[in-house]
Amino acid sequence: MFKAYPRHSVDVSIKEYGKILSLLFSCKMLNGGYISRFESLFAEYIGVPYAISVPSARLGLYGLLKYLDFPEGSEVIITPFTHWSIFSVIKSCRLKPVFVDIDESTYNITPDMVKERITKRTKLLIITHIWGQPCAMDGFIGLKKEFGLKIIEDCAMACGATYKNEKAGSFGDASIFSFGKAKSISTFGGGMLCTGNREIYEGIRSIMRDFKEEKRGSLLVNIVNTAIANILTRPSVFFISLYPLMRLLNLSDPYNPIEHKKDASIFLEDIPEAWKIKYSNIQAAVGIEQLKNLGLRNEKRIKNSGFLNELLSGLEGVRLPLPGPGIKHIYLYHALLIKRDINLNAIRRKLLTLGVDSQLNELTSSKELGIFGVDSKDYPVFNRISQNLLIIPNGINLGRRDIEYVASAFKKTWELFQSK
Repeated sequence: MFKAYPRHSVDVSIKEYGKILSLLFSCKMLNGGYISRFESLFAEYIGVPYAISVPSARLGLYGLLKYLDFPEGSEVIITPFTHWSIFSVIKSCRLKPVFVDIDESTYNITPDMVKERITKRTKLLIITHIWGQPCAMDGFIGLKKEFGLKIIEDCAMACGATYKNEKAGSFGDASIFSFGKAKSISTFGGGMLCTGNREIYEGIRSIMRDFKEEKRGSLLVNIVNTAIANILTRPSVFFISLYPLMRLLNLSDPYNPIEHKKDASIFLEDIPEAWKIKYSNIQAAVGIEQLKNLGLRNEKRIKNSGFLNELLSGLEGVRLPLPGPGIKHIYLYHALLIKRDINLNAIRRKLLTLGVDSQLNELTSSKELGIFGVDSKDYPVFNRISQNLLIIPNGINLGRRDIEYVASAFKKTWELFQSK
């Protein structure tokens, strides 16, 4: 076979590396016309008037919360099933996260669940489109009108996904996107904030104006890390590099050079000044090139996930990720729900012996909710699903025969554990 399959992939093309090299040591590495051009093109793609480049999705949210300036202690309704850094930002702005349980089939929150938690102190809904599947937005827009709420869409995992043919990120008062290494658009960090409200746009511009330029050395390190991840996540290269190390050292815990590791910043009361950096011209130049091919990359993952679902259909005890009506799911990750009491780490180890890397849930767990004084048992669907997910490869570097192999390896592994 001479291949092994990493759980995620990074896509940076030769042309984009050429753009990086042309700007790497120029005076236009940090500042230049690519930034405004990328913002304009991205806003047009999402279908909103305005877009602002930001150092990360969480800093985009930080800017929005600072601009909206809700009274201290105001309630923000949010899913428990997202990245922990979102809660940290809410906390740093002296607001109170109010969690609602997630839907059994989509893992998103629903309008009915949200409505039950709305109080006089509720000011904002943050709606996360999990793993590339947008929420059904009609009901949330109704709640916004009924209760006078603001809506922020968290589109960190859903760039290019649609609901009723409208792009995720075009429904709320504002939206945030992430351009991290394993996202649909990868510019070695950074993100975008979109809005249809000119006052929000100008207010965020004012807040971001005080952000500092990133140091050239730090930016260069991010570029190199992305380039390395881009190479190492090619199946043939993965087979002779990281894969043997994972086998040799029995690395069964979630591990990959492109993953975002959790750190102590969840405990922070304030956003560190070191996070407040500006998006650079070289990142925007790469973003423009990535945006041109975003549709093709999303369609590749959609096709791969559709094939995986076809090959794995009928497996008892496994729920496949299927999109709801009117939804275009871009399948940034392909997450299987294991509905039986089975040791998922043992499944991961067996899959690894067959050349397939997989991943457990890297989003919020009961531990992170506990930091906020919340008992995950109060959210039974989240509590169960967050502990029973297995993410398998569906990346754009995989062809039909690769997907057939991944599906076959999972079937063999599943049958083995079923027989025990």
